[in-house]
Amino acid sequence: MEERPIETGSRKFIAGEVLLILVVFFLFAGGMAPDVNEAHYLSKAKHYWNPEWCQGDHFLESDDAHTVFFWAFGWVTLFLSLPATAWLGRVLTWFLLAWSWWRLSDGVIPQRWMPVLTASVFVCLMHYGHFAGEWVVGGVEAKGISFALMLFALGYVVRDRWTPAWLLAGISTSFHVLVGGWSLCALLAASVAVRGLGRTCRSWWAVLGAALLTLPGLWPALQLAADTTSAEVTLANEIYVFHRLSHHLVFHRIFYSHGGLYALRFGVLLMGWGWLVWHLRRQPRICTLQKVVAAAVAIASVGVVIDQATLWDRVLAAAWLRFYWFRLSDVMVPLGIALGTGYWWRVERSQRPVLARGLLIVLIVFSGVGLSVRALRRRVERRPAAVVQANPILRDQTELARDRYLDWVRVCQWIRVNTRRDASFLTPLRQQTFKWYAHRSEVATRKDVPQNARSLVQWQQRMQDLRPLQLNGVDQLNSADQGNSADQGEIQKLLAVCRSYGVTHVLIDRLDSEGSLPLTRVYPRGPEQNRHFSVFRLRSQTIVLPAPRTRSSR
Repeated sequence: MEERPIETGSRKFIAGEVLLILVVFFLFAGGMAPDVNEAHYLSKAKHYWNPEWCQGDHFLESDDAHTVFFWAFGWVTLFLSLPATAWLGRVLTWFLLAWSWWRLSDGVIPQRWMPVLTASVFVCLMHYGHFAGEWVVGGVEAKGISFALMLFALGYVVRDRWTPAWLLAGISTSFHVLVGGWSLCALLAASVAVRGLGRTCRSWWAVLGAALLTLPGLWPALQLAADTTSAEVTLANEIYVFHRLSHHLVFHRIFYSHGGLYALRFGVLLMGWGWLVWHLRRQPRICTLQKVVAAAVAIASVGVVIDQATLWDRVLAAAWLRFYWFRLSDVMVPLGIALGTGYWWRVERSQRPVLARGLLIVLIVFSGVGLSVRALRRRVERRPAAVVQANPILRDQTELARDRYLDWVRVCQWIRVNTRRDASFLTPLRQQTFKWYAHRSEVATRKDVPQNARSLVQWQQRMQDLRPLQLNGVDQLNSADQGNSADQGEIQKLLAVCRSYGVTHVLIDRLDSEGSLPLTRVYPRGPEQNRHFSVFRLRSQTIVLPAPRTRSSR
């Protein structure tokens, strides 16, 4: 690799490196749309700019936690389809991430081609070594832009230019409060450690500017608990932390999940990072960056302490663990290792060339294999990540899963063409892409969790009310068809609940019998073929309706 002075190099070569990093990100995350969170975020963004789209959907009409992102990017959905919007957003986000990573890597290791290699190592380490499920390069959503701004800020930090770093961290927070907020905290801690308290305080105007820049994102987040009682907030916190997102938030549950694999592999990363920090402790440029990483680890350690100290106080635990204490460390530890090993190679290249050559080969092989596995797995899967996440399969079921996915798209397209825009659906439990494909509202889905307290409590009630029909619809409908009066009464009650939520149609997974019920099958009929899904219309005149339930306002 050819060495270059910091901040130099031909513009064409730099552009080529950024483009290659973009290719790395495509190999890593360039699957079919929607990605795991794209249906969630882009549906919300589309509804933000067009409230008539999927009008009546409880999740879409709940309060917005990422207003800056929806405002800045959601308007694209007025002109492009959701898949086209996803790809445009991915390219823009990945470009920002590639550019920001190049600046950061070149600021630490001024070496040609090294930004491409460190970017490859970074995404692979994060994917195969994360603890709490965090990622940076993926589908388009608010945190992707927030992480890009954070990387730009770090690029200024390693060049000892703190004022633009503060301001960028503030803008990062406006896009995603938790990503940018924890990054801002880590920068403050690192500034005190590197520059001292006095110099940090003398930058008060820049820090104040950063704080003001956080307000567009911070204010909507603070409003999520407005106009709610303390009991609703307490219940919402418990639902959010323990019932829905414990795999991201609760240390002791993550620690023991998957047989302790996540904890083991992240522990190995921590040990490797610690060794690099000690070995390169006299290198000021990399040490500044590693102090930011250390601050992220310290934030995660606080989360561990809170988790262990509140094991017997669920209410207090939920109130504190909802802040994603492990999010930043999942990103910063792989970042510290990727750039630390690159810097180590540069140090050893002249002193111990054999070791340096071996290290370079290990980095290339590791990143090459990691990216290849990701790309080949998508080629074999042939389904969007959002569909895979909701319906994981065994290796020998690939074709069956593909057929099921095509049937899912087929039924959603039929719904989009053949039902009224104001129709409301009860949908299968294990899916998260109905609105993406069908463009119709649904009562509730596990993936689409509202962010404000009152809507979150209502979401939980909806899931409890509708779960029996979603889980047992086939068995209960078939037994009711056989004339069991108890089951007939249960079905009537469940369908009455559907009507109380304004359900007009029921989309059922693998229904083989219509039954003598207040349901009219409207798809598939005649020449239409669909082995996995059926659509039924409720015959409301046969159902006694309970009092309507209160819905949250937008």
